[in-house]
Amino acid sequence: MVAPVFTDEELESLRRFPEIGRDELARFFTLAPSDVAFINPGRGRGPADRLGLAVALCTLP
Repeated sequence: MVAPVFTDEELESLRRFPEIGRDELARFFTLAPSDVAFINPGRGRGPADRLGLAVALCTLP
């Protein structure tokens, strides 16, 4: 039997980004030098992997 983990309201809030200002946008969606070093291709990651990882890092709180 499947038990729901999130309510419908919680799922809806998880599916979208909150409203943020311009300063917050730049702060949250700009990778730090350490993030760029972590994503770099020298670690055996291809272009698609690097893009996915960059998006994931930018969307984490």
